[in-house]
Amino acid sequence: MSTSIIPQLVRKDLRLARGAILTFGLVSLAAMLLVPLLHGHIPDWALINLGFILLVGPAATCGIVLAMKTNVFEREKSTQAFIMSLPVTMREYTHAKLLVNLPVFVVFWLAVSAVAFYLAFGLGLFPPGAAPFITMVFLGVLVAYCCILSASLVFQSLGATVLAILLFELATSAYLWTVAYSEPIARHVYGATATWNATALSIVAVQVVVAVAVIAATVHIQGAKRDCI
Repeated sequence: MSTSIIPQLVRKDLRLARGAILTFGLVSLAAMLLVPLLHGHIPDWALINLGFILLVGPAATCGIVLAMKTNVFEREKSTQAFIMSLPVTMREYTHAKLLVNLPVFVVFWLAVSAVAFYLAFGLGLFPPGAAPFITMVFLGVLVAYCCILSASLVFQSLGATVLAILLFELATSAYLWTVAYSEPIARHVYGATATWNATALSIVAVQVVVAVAVIAATVHIQGAKRDCI
């Protein structure tokens, strides 16, 4: 079996998705440049809400579109059946899909997170005490994406993936609001210093562990499959 099959599959998907990646990259870059320019021209509360949508929207949409194109639509167009007729295992196929989707989204996520932290604290939109909670918000975005990506790979169904998007978006909002109002977090949000107490550190650690565990579980489930029908 050729050891180059995974890079070949990765290159194939990147070639097919490069238009979407470039488009969303340009939209995301435009949003990153636009949001700071709005500072001082609209109320801070409006900038916070609009900025979050403008920054996270293109990154999240790119991640979902890429997962749909490379995982769900490939199955529906019967392209996957042809790929699996080649000397490639389901585990290798899964690794290739993860190596396409995860790095692209993580690059978007890191860039958006960096700009968001600059806007939040560099421009004084939030007090320093909000740093732990803002960290949880952006880690929550990453966890939700990992779960959606996993669903698109494991089920390779449009309906199941759309349902996963809805469920994980709602679940992320629900648990983040619960965290925001929990006493160990809420009492420090408006503080003059960032307080990384045991609760904050535990929540961040759990988010990281869940993201890693979801990807590991996806590889395991996919590896146990004997066919792609």
